[in-house]
Amino acid sequence: MAITAITNEAGQRDYPYFWTSTTHKDETRPAMMAVYFAFGRAIGRMGGQILDVHGAGAQRSDPKVGVPRLGHGPQGDAQRIMNWVRVVRGGDVTPAKP
Repeated sequence: MAITAITNEAGQRDYPYFWTSTTHKDETRPAMMAVYFAFGRAIGRMGGQILDVHGAGAQRSDPKVGVPRLGHGPQGDAQRIMNWVRVVRGGDVTPAKP
């Protein structure tokens, strides 16, 4: 299955970030952040340049709601907020009984 390309914060052809089902436990903002994987560049702004600061396959976190921004944290991470979701179907699943 192909992944649709996007244009990243540097204006380059790239691939989106994809949400996982993992929520970060954060005592100051419970359940506000979730983990994503970068299938393309993991963009950030350092030294006034927009760079691939973490590399493809990077696991990072974004807020679940808000406004996209560039410049979060020490590596100036891009927070896209509207990350993509990839539906995965597995084999047979038997629900556990309570």
